[in-house]
Amino acid sequence: MRAVVHGKATKSEGCARINLKKRRSQTFRLHRLPPDVLRVILSQLSFKEAARTSIVSRKWKRLWRCYPKLVLTGDMMLGSSSNAAGDHPTWNKTTFIRRANSVVRQLSSSSATLNKFIVKFPLLQSDADHIDRWVSLSAASRARRIVLDLCPELEKFGDKDQMYSFPLHLFSVGGNSCVKSLCLGFVSLNLLHQLSPAGNTNRLTILKKLTLHKVSIAGDLQSLLLECDALEWLSLTFCSLQHRDLVVQHQQPLQRLRHLRVLHCRLQKLELQAPNLTEFEFANHQVPLVLGDCVNLSMASVGLLLPSDGFDYACTKLPVALPHVCDRLTLSMAIRTEAPLLMKGGSVFANLRHLILNVDIDGCPKASTGVLRLACLLELAPVLEELELHMYCANTPFYTSDLDAAATSPAARLHERLRTVYMTGFYGIRGQLELAHRILRSTVALDRLIIDPTRKVDHNFRNQAYAGMGRTMATLCINKAQFPGTVITIL
Repeated sequence: MRAVVHGKATKSEGCARINLKKRRSQTFRLHRLPPDVLRVILSQLSFKEAARTSIVSRKWKRLWRCYPKLVLTGDMMLGSSSNAAGDHPTWNKTTFIRRANSVVRQLSSSSATLNKFIVKFPLLQSDADHIDRWVSLSAASRARRIVLDLCPELEKFGDKDQMYSFPLHLFSVGGNSCVKSLCLGFVSLNLLHQLSPAGNTNRLTILKKLTLHKVSIAGDLQSLLLECDALEWLSLTFCSLQHRDLVVQHQQPLQRLRHLRVLHCRLQKLELQAPNLTEFEFANHQVPLVLGDCVNLSMASVGLLLPSDGFDYACTKLPVALPHVCDRLTLSMAIRTEAPLLMKGGSVFANLRHLILNVDIDGCPKASTGVLRLACLLELAPVLEELELHMYCANTPFYTSDLDAAATSPAARLHERLRTVYMTGFYGIRGQLELAHRILRSTVALDRLIIDPTRKVDHNFRNQAYAGMGRTMATLCINKAQFPGTVITIL
């Protein structure tokens, strides 16, 4: 009783307190884990969720700095309800920059390594002081994946003089680059002063993916590509190149390149050596195309920009450039109805099994030879099994049931592998009707022909009456009884 009155603990109570302190000291504390373990745990959260952990306690205030991803987007900095190009773009831009600077300032004091650095917001060269600070942090943090997308909200190229100048040299200093993926949008690359001279060790040695969208490139892009020994994915879309010829000729070609996309870059020539290429996408005017011996090419997509007729190029140039494409070839082009029915012999798509044609048909609606020559593509693909033909007729259709006798007579050479043909945008014009007859009479093993008057080519709305008339003309002019081995479906 005396011990209690004077506030002194008994021996047993003192031991209990000591044991309690020991148990508390052994309690799990998240902030005491090694930084590498914390990075793994926090990486399972979103950037916003990781940042919110700072309000849990004072000990957790700086815990989020171990988060391995820095994501600065409009939704992240302004909230999902804000619109970067909305009613107050100036306020949105100022707020975005202020909040992004606050995040970067706190991360600058840590020595964490970033796996991912992402900035997506419409900014210009006038904001270079802020962007430089963010990009420098990504370089100092040895970020592996970098996305800097400054494209304006409106889909237009914009003024080249307003583009932010990306300091590529920051990521190749000392020959110890950590960047594996680089994605840039609406920036300028001045390769005249940023690339290292021959023999230097400043190289993007482990870069595997390079994506450039609406990028203005000054200097020699070829030299940059040759520095990327591990490059597997290359995408150039709506880029402006100082040298319109993209030619990569070297004793050691791009051995690891698997995917190549070059869209709307106004090239005058594309030539490179990529022996292991498997996927290829190209949209440009009709220019020389040389890809070397790509024996592993499985899928290719080629868009020939309007308005010139692309049939001769597709028949003579593409089989030489893409002779080994096997799984699927998608070809988009325009044709003129008045063009003569001529077929020049040469290379073929020896392994192609699936062909997709997106065709804009223009010219005199009474002429038909320009459309009928599409059947000649069957001769360029001897093992073709599936043909999709999506058509768009630009002019008012001309209807007649008086078809050319050559189109409705047996073909001199029969295709032995084709089994399925799917035709859309079938308005029933003379050229389309003759083309359907030529395909039916040029095949041995055709199982099914599907005729769909609905248009699939993405253009402005056309009068649905054309589709109804196309259905009527197909039913009238194609006698199913003449082709008993083929199921003809008119939708």
